[in-house]
Amino acid sequence: MNDFLLIQGTYHLTNRTAAGRPTGFEPDGDSIHFRPANPALLGRLTQLRRPVTLTNIGSTQLRLEGVDALELHYQAGGPETRQPRPLADQARDFLTGLLGLNPVPYTPPSLIRVKPPVERDAAPGFILARSLEVNGRPVSFAFAGLPAAADGAAVALTAGLLKRSLNYKLTLTGQAYPLFYDGLPLDARRALAAAAQKARGAKLGVWRQDLTSKGLAVAGLADLEARGVIFPKLFRRLVEFFGAQAGRPLAEFRPWLAAEAPERVLDVREVDFLDFSELVQVKANLVSLARRPEELIFVSAR
Repeated sequence: MNDFLLIQGTYHLTNRTAAGRPTGFEPDGDSIHFRPANPALLGRLTQLRRPVTLTNIGSTQLRLEGVDALELHYQAGGPETRQPRPLADQARDFLTGLLGLNPVPYTPPSLIRVKPPVERDAAPGFILARSLEVNGRPVSFAFAGLPAAADGAAVALTAGLLKRSLNYKLTLTGQAYPLFYDGLPLDARRALAAAAQKARGAKLGVWRQDLTSKGLAVAGLADLEARGVIFPKLFRRLVEFFGAQAGRPLAEFRPWLAAEAPERVLDVREVDFLDFSELVQVKANLVSLARRPEELIFVSAR
């Protein structure tokens, strides 16, 4: 069964506290809050570990399927960090722009949390989803505007519908890297891979500065923040590595990755299952990937 559940609702920039005071969310290039018109529909999504949780306004944070934008605020047991600005901000602003929410005010000095009041909020749209990821976020193809079918309908993700999605538009413009898991339908994966290749060929967005294949010189978190325009999954693992023990040599990264963060992945080029660490290359102070992001299919956590 490849159909997705269609859920109508609105996209949101602001929440409210238990006392009713407005407060802002922290959207980024591949994540935004969505309030379903019928919250009961979320109960029809397959749950892996945690159930979905709703905010005080009834919204939940989405995880956009098939894409991975530069990290704007990532924390893994240490201080919050990010990938290079303004690229990470541009991906976020592109996403909110697709929803007609711009301009969005952010709280200084970090400019990460939305600062109420906002000029526009509650943008209408819909998502197509089948499951929740391990943290309870709906894994979704997100759309602006009028729905393709009735609320709660089972919908096939056709090529034409996919190309209307925010996911596809982020990929086609180079605002996000492709990130594929084994639950992604083949046709959708092929379309997103082609979009990423087109964006790379035109050097759009991240692809103008991408160092995933060329190699990033890195000795710590400061280098990742300053120059880390790389596949965000690799960035997150490097943050975890350096955060676990400051000053450790990069030569220890691959053994650490295999031992502390093992992750099965299908290498599409070789049609072989490997550990992600086996595709990471470390030479002197350079770290890179032996495959392009769209050549990898990660095995979902269970």
